[in-house]
Amino acid sequence: MHDFFLFWVYLEKEQEAKEALKKALHCSIQWRYITESCGSEPVILGKCVDYTLIYYCRHQSNTLRFHTLDIPKHNVPSRETVAGSAYLNSVLHDFTAPKRDQFVTSINDVVLNQFNSSKSLEQALSQPLKTEEPKLLKSFIPVGSLLLRIFARVSVALSTICNFSIVPPHLLLKDVSATIQQIDVRAEQMDFFAAEAGSLRRRTSTPIHVYSGRYTNFFNAVWLILNDIIMGVALGSFICENHVALARLLVETAEDFLVSWVQWTLQWLDSWPAGLKLNTELSHFYSHTFIGLVTVWGGFLQKGAPYLPTVIYVIGVLSSGGMTITISLLLDVLALLTAHICICYVLSRAVYQRMLKSAGSLWNLFRGKRYNVLRNRTDSWEYDIDQLLFAFLFPTVLVYYSLFALLRLCVLVIQASLETLLALMNHFPLFALMLRVKDPWRLPGGIHFVLEESPGSETPYIVIKHSSPLPALNVHVQNQPVPLSTIFFQYIELLSRLAKHYNPLRLLWCLLSGQHLAAIPPYSIRCNKIPEDSDS
Repeated sequence: MHDFFLFWVYLEKEQEAKEALKKALHCSIQWRYITESCGSEPVILGKCVDYTLIYYCRHQSNTLRFHTLDIPKHNVPSRETVAGSAYLNSVLHDFTAPKRDQFVTSINDVVLNQFNSSKSLEQALSQPLKTEEPKLLKSFIPVGSLLLRIFARVSVALSTICNFSIVPPHLLLKDVSATIQQIDVRAEQMDFFAAEAGSLRRRTSTPIHVYSGRYTNFFNAVWLILNDIIMGVALGSFICENHVALARLLVETAEDFLVSWVQWTLQWLDSWPAGLKLNTELSHFYSHTFIGLVTVWGGFLQKGAPYLPTVIYVIGVLSSGGMTITISLLLDVLALLTAHICICYVLSRAVYQRMLKSAGSLWNLFRGKRYNVLRNRTDSWEYDIDQLLFAFLFPTVLVYYSLFALLRLCVLVIQASLETLLALMNHFPLFALMLRVKDPWRLPGGIHFVLEESPGSETPYIVIKHSSPLPALNVHVQNQPVPLSTIFFQYIELLSRLAKHYNPLRLLWCLLSGQHLAAIPPYSIRCNKIPEDSDS
């Protein structure tokens, strides 16, 4: 730990320097915690003839700036995210990736820990010992501890309610409503605050890179919630001031597009549109059944229309909890307004999928063929009139299924847009991005070296002795900012899940094959904020 010996160049005797160094470090509480990470106690160098100077920045510990060889672990996905993958064993036994201990380097993790601890050592040698916390801070500690306990208990209560099992063991209460899912996210954030706030007070006993990661994650969550609440209050005030007009607009839109237009389309399909001759009896059955369902739902809408302004006003008031609450409420309202479309889609899909499974037999029937099991071949066959009529029902089934499948697809597009916005509001790395722009030293992604021909810099440096004469070199250690792709890795992962689920090709295949068109599960667009490590 060669850079620390510059403090004692003014002492005449080496023994006096050793005793003074030992005495100063013995009184420093912070040095006791960082000694192990620095490899050993400081040693007096003595005189050097041939040397290389490596200059580096000596940061105050309270600035949370530090050197690192790799991207900090809090900025990259852990290997546990690969759990359940078919390639987990390959990842764990990857012999192509060399391990760090296979290399011998002059600058390693221990040396960088010495860089990060040099300012703390200087303060331990030059400043008197301070063991007491400020009186103002001590007066807030009991209040803060009480708030943390309240947060923890409230989060446990909310999480228990949201995870109540409606149909054991698979269907939970939070899976039914997007609003309850968002409340569960808030409960998880409260639990995160209660777990992390206490550890942020223990700065001196926590390595700088661990503390910096916790600090960044904590205040990133704080910034997200505060911005969420600010935008929610603004949007909520607009909703409350215009709740009557919004209710009128919503009722008119729902009656025009979700009731009248659907009824008109069903009647149009039942009247042989564009010369398409459907099976009359089956078309009447489909049309009357679905029109009846839509009419019943329209009756419920008319009965609930007088109460809709009050409901919208309540949504505006609840928006004070954040814009994410508003988006979640909109998702639930959308699910209620399109419930009749979902029911009609499920019924038509069930018939379509059943007939699709017998598509091979229908193809043979259309051609007047039948598969001969005994001879293992397809022979000509004369079908009865009732068998032929049953075969020609498929176009009618296909037409009505296509109508409600396309309507369901339009609903999914709106849901996907709202869910993407919800994921953006919940997981956008706002604070980390601000640090990356404002102070890249707070989010280092490695180091690089800059050679200089002439000395004379006042930057702190370490000294490397040589056993043989070598030209003197001056090397500056510079910070490599963490890449933006690493900062956005959680958000990129969430967007990839959304893009995979709502892939147009996948949706088209589900549409043609009769598979259910469902929204993405809410738990798939959530990231766990509770820290996995227990360092404190």
